[in-house]
Amino acid sequence: MDGPTFKADIIAGLNVALLAFPMSMAFAMKAGLPVWCGLVGCGVAAFVAPIFTGSANLSAGPTNASAALLLGTFAALGALSPDQRVAILPTLILMTGIFLLLASWLRLSGFADFVPRTVISAYIAAAALRVIALQLPFAIGMNGDHAGESLPEVLWQMFKMGKMLINPEIGLAIITGVTYYLLRKPYGTGKAILGSVAVATFGAMLAQNVALSQGSSHSLVNYVGEAARSSTALHLPDFSLHTLSTLFSPALALAVLIVIEGTANARASALKTGRPSDLHQEVFGLGMANLTCAFSGGMAASGSISRSALNVSSGARTAYASLFCGIFILAAAYLVSGWVAIVPLSTLAILVILVEIELANLSAIKLILKSGTQDRIVFLATFTTALLAPLDVAIFFGTAVAIAFYLRQTSEPEVVEYDFSETGEIRERPKGQATTGISILHVEGSLHFGATQAFHEHLRRASSDPNLKVLVLKFREAYHLDANGVLLLRDLAETLKSSDRHLILCEVKADTMKIFVNAGLDKAVGVENLIPWSEANPTAALAQAVRRARQLAGGSDAVLRIVTAPHPGLPPPASASSTDWQI
Repeated sequence: MDGPTFKADIIAGLNVALLAFPMSMAFAMKAGLPVWCGLVGCGVAAFVAPIFTGSANLSAGPTNASAALLLGTFAALGALSPDQRVAILPTLILMTGIFLLLASWLRLSGFADFVPRTVISAYIAAAALRVIALQLPFAIGMNGDHAGESLPEVLWQMFKMGKMLINPEIGLAIITGVTYYLLRKPYGTGKAILGSVAVATFGAMLAQNVALSQGSSHSLVNYVGEAARSSTALHLPDFSLHTLSTLFSPALALAVLIVIEGTANARASALKTGRPSDLHQEVFGLGMANLTCAFSGGMAASGSISRSALNVSSGARTAYASLFCGIFILAAAYLVSGWVAIVPLSTLAILVILVEIELANLSAIKLILKSGTQDRIVFLATFTTALLAPLDVAIFFGTAVAIAFYLRQTSEPEVVEYDFSETGEIRERPKGQATTGISILHVEGSLHFGATQAFHEHLRRASSDPNLKVLVLKFREAYHLDANGVLLLRDLAETLKSSDRHLILCEVKADTMKIFVNAGLDKAVGVENLIPWSEANPTAALAQAVRRARQLAGGSDAVLRIVTAPHPGLPPPASASSTDWQI
């Protein structure tokens, strides 16, 4: 590394550390964890991930979305106290890291493309309400434990407080919020958070000193205090079968979320810098970062969009920028832990709420709700599920609903029925008209498992014609055939054979032919009734199929005119070519 590159990476690492340090504490509070978990997780992830990715495109550490999912997991498991959550955390993070390594090894990093943005937006919006419900009592100085209450319940308790709302805690929250908004535009989010924490902490210390000078012996506000050090009693992962089975689904959901965040942010950074990004390697680095966090007391590490963008805009040239950032965070965490302990809880709580409102992205939600019915249903299904059930269930359910809509859209293959005219030409047969003995079905579209029922109905209707002797299926425009479709064709062949009728499969392309042969369909149909497609002679396969059908039906010789048109079933253009075959 030359001098200018080293300098650029050091500056970028320091800039990202200034943003990451206060945000990691806020994310830890958001997840209901001691702030130390956020600081360690951020520093360890930033240091470890680039060692394995070798890339400057992604900055790893705790994120808003991963913290929200952690909170939902703890709530679903009944872990309401910080000590309970810290005990669960290592096993959860370890399993998440293993899932990430498996995703990288199996080259599954691209599966994140199948989780719609609509699902993630709904998940973040619902998580925002949960987080606000958790942090609002700290921000306004509400007494008692409100960890298990919903936002309406917290607001009702807030209303019942009456004059008790006028207290030092809410005063500090207001000072923090005003300072944050004054600093954010000119200095950016990271420095605004750091500045507002400093102003609020100084104000709290000043007020406490004044109170002490007047003879008051009690603390005016609640501080982070020993929570900053509480996780130094390191917990190790629990490998009991009960714990592993309980955490399997939340860990898988967390891994899915990390893959989505990590790959999306790596792509965004690669687009800005022009540097290539190996998504599988990025996921591998995140997996190793989470494994390290599991044994060091840190919270989950994902790919941060804000820190990754700042890393790029700060001029980072190599992976060392993130590594330097990790060193700065870990050093600061240990050197200034005493200062961290005197940060008011209300200050961190209101910062979490303000950042949460911004990250909920109300403009994106408004756009989604104004889009098509399908997007609204997917959003509302995910959002409602996230409010009523664990957040990991919401991600899986929302994705399942979106995939169900997709399968429904692609589950109607087009089937056009053909017959013979008086002169022996192939023509489209009107629906409801009986066949002359030979029916030709042109199959177009996807034949995956979701389309099997519709395909079955077409075949049932065609094979139920009492005049039918031979059924010819054209497969040139059919694709995505799976075992469901092959089983359906085998059952059809056996049904037709039992009544002395026949099935012919023609224009079968090489990949489909391979499936037929491997499944033994050639034996069920008959090798002579399985006719491949030929690029060199596009009409030959159909002509051979019709000739074979005439033989099986006992028909006399005739001239068959086959018209080659771009879209079967539509009137051929004047320029369409035709071929006469003696059959």
